[in-house]
Amino acid sequence: MFSLVDLKEFDSSLEVINGDVNLKFKSITDSRELRKDCLLFLKNRKHLLKLKESLTAKKDLGALIVEKKLFENLEAEDLTSLKDSFSLIATCLDASISMSFLSKPFWDSKFLPLNEVVDGRQMGSGSVHPTAWIAQGVFIAEDVVIGEGVKIHSGARILSGCVIGDNCEIFPNVVLYPFTSLGKNCRIHGGTVIGADGFGYNFHQGKHLKVWHIGDVNIGDDVEIGANSCVDRGTFSATNIGSGTKIDNHVQVGHNVQLGVGVIICGHVAIGGSAVLGDFCVMGGKAAMGDNFTLGKGVQVAGGGMVNCDWPDGAIVGGHPARPVKEWMKGLAFVRKESLKK
Repeated sequence: MFSLVDLKEFDSSLEVINGDVNLKFKSITDSRELRKDCLLFLKNRKHLLKLKESLTAKKDLGALIVEKKLFENLEAEDLTSLKDSFSLIATCLDASISMSFLSKPFWDSKFLPLNEVVDGRQMGSGSVHPTAWIAQGVFIAEDVVIGEGVKIHSGARILSGCVIGDNCEIFPNVVLYPFTSLGKNCRIHGGTVIGADGFGYNFHQGKHLKVWHIGDVNIGDDVEIGANSCVDRGTFSATNIGSGTKIDNHVQVGHNVQLGVGVIICGHVAIGGSAVLGDFCVMGGKAAMGDNFTLGKGVQVAGGGMVNCDWPDGAIVGGHPARPVKEWMKGLAFVRKESLKK
């Protein structure tokens, strides 16, 4: 737990505007999971508008760290609303840089105490169901919960605090980073890594400063993930994979991605951080999706398509950049026709 007084040692630009400087906070969050015991960063007006949507009827929240330039231009009505909702408001010189500085102590407090050296079965921590089938050469860290009928093949690494639901199968050389949660009947194929840090850096004074990732990964029931795929942990809140989702080989799912129920992701797809895919979306092979975009329910993206904007429920898109598939095909036909003219 850290107070703003403690955190000022990591970022000297912090200035408390309103609230008790001695209040303690256990983590950092984002506008998707507002909590009383956490810090929230606010960088620009776009983030402010998103936060206002999330604040409806929510009071007694944690600390809000506002970039100074934005704070100085807040309207009086917005400032009053924020003061009513958050127990403490402070400013910082640059929210992105402050995020890099302040995420480190929270990461340390969550991950440094973990024992990843001695197998949890030797320490007597965690819970392994007696029907679980665990091959030789599997490492299981402390406080892991393994359900009924689980199969874990040789070379798998199950790190601290993971939960594996009933009847899951973990194939060779899978790595579940700390605090990864699998529902029932999941299959994770060889070489897949779940819970590694997302790709988050902020450039400052000639260096790329790391944003330390403290979110988790939550995977629903009946999910299958192919070989050599990666699902990154959330930055501050969780990456979530909905029940019934099927992910092919060599797929990259970025930090804080939200996949709905029954989503299909084909091979070599890359999904940028904080993207949202509604229930039963389909992404064809080698398709890609940029950060922070949203696909509605049942959207289909053709193979090789590049999503660079939001699409509503039921849209069928393709191309680079992605556009309605009929428009894309007409464009291809026109270009071919013109190119063949003498």
